[in-house]
Amino acid sequence: MKNFRIGICSSDTDYSVGLMDYINADKSLGINAVMFSSMNALREYLEIEDMDLVLTDDISECSVSQKELSYCGVRVAELTDYQMVGSRDSTLVGEACIYKYQPVSVICKLIKKDLLTGTDSSRRVVECLGVYSPLGRCGKTRLAKTLAGYDEVRGGLYIEMEDCSQNMSGLYSNILYLLKSRSPELEESVNAEIITDSGIGNLYLSGTYVDTRDVTKEDMKMLLDTILKTGRFTSIVCDIGGAAFNDLSILDVFDHIYMPVLDDPISTNKLEIFMKYMKDTGNANILRKINTVHVPDAEAFSNELIRAVWRLRSGDEEWS
Repeated sequence: MKNFRIGICSSDTDYSVGLMDYINADKSLGINAVMFSSMNALREYLEIEDMDLVLTDDISECSVSQKELSYCGVRVAELTDYQMVGSRDSTLVGEACIYKYQPVSVICKLIKKDLLTGTDSSRRVVECLGVYSPLGRCGKTRLAKTLAGYDEVRGGLYIEMEDCSQNMSGLYSNILYLLKSRSPELEESVNAEIITDSGIGNLYLSGTYVDTRDVTKEDMKMLLDTILKTGRFTSIVCDIGGAAFNDLSILDVFDHIYMPVLDDPISTNKLEIFMKYMKDTGNANILRKINTVHVPDAEAFSNELIRAVWRLRSGDEEWS
């Protein structure tokens, strides 16, 4: 599930607006475009957000590295008024140029090609991670929040789907209603309800598990796709309570599932029962996605837990 974000900055603002509207209207492109009135405005934006590509006709402040243009560390494709650019310094032959006045469909193909073949982009595939455990008090929430905070590219989003929310505002969230009704207002509501806390995005879907029990696999896919369209995050981490789902096959929508475990006899027995249940109900494919982890007794975002997450994401067997 890839979604790219690009910036458009042209001296012709009508052109920028038109190109942005065309790109954003075609959801199949997997591209979210943002228009800027000046390079200064773009620079201010890049101080707090990231992008995959910048389209601009002003390259005066761009840097050249390995025959590619970049602006504030983001690759640049120049928008040019000419189909052939022959007056350029020969050292820039690798630079991407896009003729502004060709069919927009062709421009979109060139943009997509540049996004997919770029060699110097810091872009990583967006990952959707689930943190789930049939055990209580095992460090699930601390692990989920630290996983979201571990993303240093565009930042992570923490989605709370616990049995009971830690945030009172979850009681007043209407996201699940909009999701179930397939409302066109869903995307706007999701964007509005994401709050930043402790350096990560936070989204609270409901105050209690009662509202989440009838969420289906298709609903979950739609929610994740809606978040991906924003292009704001490179990690989406769901903190899933034991009572959150009627159907645990929903876990299959996640790229990876991290399961905090405990070593006492009761916890071990519960895990064995859970694993057998998943196999008996035809969910063995989900088990292949699960990485068990012993979460250190430390606060979220602490150095100890960050080290643990680093080792977990690196595939260190000590933690998985």
